[in-house]
Amino acid sequence: MQLLPRSQQRFAYLGLVRRIHRMNAHGLKRAITELITFLRPTNSTHWIDTLSRIHSKLGDPTIAQIARRDLESCFGGMGSLNDLYFCEQNGNLPPGTDTKAFNAEFSRLMDTLFRENRLAGASLFQRLRWRYYEFKHRGELAPRIKKTFA
Repeated sequence: MQLLPRSQQRFAYLGLVRRIHRMNAHGLKRAITELITFLRPTNSTHWIDTLSRIHSKLGDPTIAQIARRDLESCFGGMGSLNDLYFCEQNGNLPPGTDTKAFNAEFSRLMDTLFRENRLAGASLFQRLRWRYYEFKHRGELAPRIKKTFA
C-alpha cells in the first residue's frame, strides 16, 4: 500500500474531516428543516426565524459549534421551544387539526431535533447507546426535557 507524501496526507485528512462534518450536520439540518416546515402553519414566526438562522449557520464548519449551542439553548428555560403547546385557545393550531395528534407530532420532531443536535459528530457506538437509553427510559420524560443522555 502506497502512503501519500506528508503534505498530501494533511490535505486528505482535512477533506475527510469536512466530509464527516457534512454527514453529521446533514441529519441535524434535516431535523431543523422538518420542524420549520411543521411550524409554518402555526405562525410561530419567532421560532421559524430562529431555527432558520441556526440552519444557515450549520453549513459553515467554522461556526457550526456556535449554531449547535444556540440550538441547545432553544430547549431550556421559560419561553423555550419545549413550552410550545398547540391548541385553539392559544390560537396556534391550524384549522381542522386534531390537538392531540398535532402536539404528538411536534413532540416527536422536537425529540429528533434534540437527539440529532446532541449526537452531531458522535460515533456509531454513541448513537447506539443513545437508542438503548431511549428504550430503557421509555415512558419517562423525554431527554430534551430532562436534558440528559449527553
